[in-house]
Amino acid sequence: MTVRQDSLEKATTDLLSIPPLIFRKIRRKLTKTTLADVDAGITPHHFEIIRLLEKEGELHVTEIGDRLHIARAQMTQLIDKLVRLKLVARRTDVADRRTAIITLSDYGKAVLKEHKISMMNAVRETMGQLSDQDLRDLSDTLRKLQDILSKLD
Repeated sequence: MTVRQDSLEKATTDLLSIPPLIFRKIRRKLTKTTLADVDAGITPHHFEIIRLLEKEGELHVTEIGDRLHIARAQMTQLIDKLVRLKLVARRTDVADRRTAIITLSDYGKAVLKEHKISMMNAVRETMGQLSDQDLRDLSDTLRKLQDILSKLD
């Protein structure tokens, strides 16, 4: 194996190890912490859906499931609960009456805004356990990672 191939192999392995680590160590803990503040009986999957809708505007149920890697059967239950809680609105697609288009409601936008504030506070609290040097190192590393990943297609 050449030095280039070895570097590529190591970088690939390291890069693929990051998302699960972030999910396990940071996101799951923070989401659960902040969900306690938003007393709507919703799960992290629900927040993933409303975050995606905030970004995209409106999506078909199948598109949401595909992007978030959630099974269709589970998507139906998740969307039904979000509709009952008035966090999203569901309407029939006029081009294909068999499909539904989901949009974030005004109430859903307000809940998401509240969640973001809680999340930022929880991140600050969690990261506050790190030393100043660790915080600087983490920030520098994350900026470098953003710069490098922005070079990829």
